[in-house]
Amino acid sequence: MKKNKNRFVFVFALLCSLIFTGLPQEVLAEDWIYTVRPGDNFWNLTERYLIDMSYWQRFRQLNKIADPLHIPPGTKLRAPISWINKSPILSRINSIHGEAELINAESGKITPLSTGTFVFMGDIVQTKADSTAVLEFVDGSTVLLQPESRLELHYLSIFGKTGMVDTQIHLNQGRVETQVEKKKGPGSRFEISTPAGVTSVRGTNYRVSAEPASSKSHTEVLEGGVKVNSAGNTELITAGYGAISSSNAPPSHPIELLDATDTQPIPKVFDRVPLQFALPADSKIKGYRLQIAKTQSFDAVLFDRKYTTNQIRGPELPDGDYYSHIRSIDEHGLEGKNAEHFFNINAKPEAPFLQEPKPDAGLIEETPNFVWARQDGIQKYHFQLARDNKFTDLVVDLPNHSDAHINSGYQLELKQYFWRVACISDVEGQGPYSDAQTFKRVQPPPQAEEPTINDTSLVLRWPADLPDVKYHFQMAKDEAFSDIVIDKQTSKPTLEIERPEGGEYFIRVSTAYPDGFVGPFGKPQIIDVPNSGQYWWLLTLLPLALLAL
Repeated sequence: MKKNKNRFVFVFALLCSLIFTGLPQEVLAEDWIYTVRPGDNFWNLTERYLIDMSYWQRFRQLNKIADPLHIPPGTKLRAPISWINKSPILSRINSIHGEAELINAESGKITPLSTGTFVFMGDIVQTKADSTAVLEFVDGSTVLLQPESRLELHYLSIFGKTGMVDTQIHLNQGRVETQVEKKKGPGSRFEISTPAGVTSVRGTNYRVSAEPASSKSHTEVLEGGVKVNSAGNTELITAGYGAISSSNAPPSHPIELLDATDTQPIPKVFDRVPLQFALPADSKIKGYRLQIAKTQSFDAVLFDRKYTTNQIRGPELPDGDYYSHIRSIDEHGLEGKNAEHFFNINAKPEAPFLQEPKPDAGLIEETPNFVWARQDGIQKYHFQLARDNKFTDLVVDLPNHSDAHINSGYQLELKQYFWRVACISDVEGQGPYSDAQTFKRVQPPPQAEEPTINDTSLVLRWPADLPDVKYHFQMAKDEAFSDIVIDKQTSKPTLEIERPEGGEYFIRVSTAYPDGFVGPFGKPQIIDVPNSGQYWWLLTLLPLALLAL
């Protein structure tokens, strides 16, 4: 209980100390430089910035000031970094997406993390699969902890009210992205160590990974410069380059990062979730990373995943606007420059299932009926019928139709059409359209005329359709056409076949058009073929509809 009380007292003291005044203006060697303001003297400056009041005399002597009570404003005073008051500080969890845990430095207790949690020196933060966490430090620097990562806050301290902050963190495994604020004095430091090496920077944007399995670390610099140290050797990596380090070898020489991915093929509006799209395929690219956030600043990362293919399948997200970072991964495992892509999701309410007419159907009705599945919670539908698949040449456009079926009442010409439906709800408005479904308005299927039968053959004829069409003829012993005796195709509206045995037969004909469209079969017709040897025969040609009478 006493330890927790001490933590709360510490937080209060920290918040009081964050009112920075008299920030340093320049840096000379390892000395802190202060520019005198009206009212400053060695006593109040010592009290405000140095370890204790006993340092005021040394402070005055170092700067060779004769009158400690009257220092001209604008005078540059210096003090060694070792004289500056230093105290421990903390960081704060700015955002969490998914699951993250805190391992307490004092007790070892593991607790779930939430936004706003304070993280102290020595604590460990770890993220689970498909989870991210953003930590913010006192100086405004931020670290994005990516999925399945483990980060230990080794050392966090602030130099009194000077604005200088010393941050040292250790990445045991996983990846981090950093945005580090500019240096505010010689005591300022931001350092990330991994099992393979150490990176130290000020005022830059870079990424670091730690891979325990290979004992390697990757560093990718987007802005500024980073010093990478491993095995006692240091390499300066500047913006647009990366490096690979391991614990027993010097860092690699700078490797140029892959350019930003072309995002032009990626949709700006998605009407289906989960998100799916393809990225460019290139032999130099061994994978991709996709990150998604609600804000362009990426204060909170909603999705972060690495892919080994250019076929991207993203998350199921609510409707709204989003920002994404997409980057390619090279043969070394280095991730390239960010490509930024803004997109919108409008996937709710979901489009209904289209029922009638069936896909690629041939309709003989001039005013066909359209039917789709009714959806719960949907009050209205938006129905469209068009002559083209882009729906620029609309035949019917009904934006507030209340039923899940319609007869347009419009007499359709003999040609191809496209139709689609969107749902409209009071809460979400209009959702995406269904996939367009096509059908053709066609001539009624051919109906055979009275056949000609002689002792050896049977000749059938039917009305001719458009030029260059083909006809599909079938004859069967049953109405369901499960026992087919003749199945032939012909380019002429007539067919001669060998005379079948005497009995009752069912025939039907369909038309295949030059564009590949195949019309429906007509209604089955019945013919009676007399037994052979008789001198007379009787033919009856009736539609089944008449038989039903």
